[in-house]
Amino acid sequence: MKWEQKQAGFTIVELLVTIAIVGIATASISSLFISIQNIQKRTTYVDTATRAAQREIETLRNDNYGTLTPGQSIDFTDQLPSVLPHASGSVQVSQPSTDLRRVDVTVSYKADGDQRNIMLSSLIGVIGITQ
Repeated sequence: MKWEQKQAGFTIVELLVTIAIVGIATASISSLFISIQNIQKRTTYVDTATRAAQREIETLRNDNYGTLTPGQSIDFTDQLPSVLPHASGSVQVSQPSTDLRRVDVTVSYKADGDQRNIMLSSLIGVIGITQ
């Protein structure tokens, strides 16, 4: 006598292979989302530091030109946003020519264990920004 069995469904091997494939796909997607979050965080830090440096340049430009002394160092760390981890801000004033001041603004912060720096420079003349 021959037993003829009709089976419907999946074998254990098929189920294990499917579970493994779904697990690998889920891990890959999770890794992608984590990478995107890290990139967004780094971009936010760079944008925030750049805006803080630009704001400091505008503040110096709007102040009296006579208050900018060549060789002067200005610390504006206390004015930096709290979003930046371990941040510091400084300005170096120089005089490349008569009636002209150069301000070099540096915002430093620590991200992912590395020290990052954003550096901007601007020339400020007696009557404001120079051409």
